[in-house]
Amino acid sequence: MKKSKIIEVKNISLNYHTMSGEIKALSKMTFDLYKNEFLTIVGPSGCGKSTMLSIIAGLTEKSGGEVLIPDSKSRDITELVGYMFQRDELFPWRTILENIFLGLETKHNLNEKTKSHAVNLMKKYGLWDFAKNYPNELSGGMRQKAALIRTLAIDPEILLLDEPFSALDYQTRLMISGEVHEIIRNENKTAILISHDVSEAINLSDRILIFSKRPSHVKRTLDIDENFLNIPISQKRKSPLFDEYFDTVWSELNE
Repeated sequence: MKKSKIIEVKNISLNYHTMSGEIKALSKMTFDLYKNEFLTIVGPSGCGKSTMLSIIAGLTEKSGGEVLIPDSKSRDITELVGYMFQRDELFPWRTILENIFLGLETKHNLNEKTKSHAVNLMKKYGLWDFAKNYPNELSGGMRQKAALIRTLAIDPEILLLDEPFSALDYQTRLMISGEVHEIIRNENKTAILISHDVSEAINLSDRILIFSKRPSHVKRTLDIDENFLNIPISQKRKSPLFDEYFDTVWSELNE
């Protein structure tokens, strides 16, 4: 079945101007994102992974190139995306329910219909019992789940996930990353994940983009075999394919 493009990134470049001169961060960055895909970007520290997400979201101005929506000439990219940051960014003085309504408030779209959608998400994914709690009363994993539901409440087509599990301990990270992946699948969303964890990238992704050192470009694209995709996340590390993918990604990162 032919895959449907939801975003085209074409020849994106980004140059920083400093007191000592110009720094080239991104160079001719080109790739496509497909509907309902879970795409992970890995690369050396400082290569511009998070910057690329910010450009897609319209938060950072690029020096050149285009981010296109293939099926539309008029829609703004900001209408499509929801952003999930490294930390949950929950306001400590607001309850979990009030935090989840926050994105709708900032978009001036808080009404009975959108409130009902947000509440249904909370009930569906085990957060409703904590609606009146405050963030400091929840575990790190539950806080990140609340951050995800807050992002889903605005009903984006694409989720941009900027290392959302990096602040969690290892055990919690394994558990919540699988849960977040399942929620995104259930809600039929498209996602781009930034990760420094090769194992995490292999476990969660349909496809992996490996960025080069700065000035960064797509060094390699790794398509994940459908047979591997069908293995439950909790069992993927036991597959011989996992070791093959790990060796491939690790070699590219350290070449």
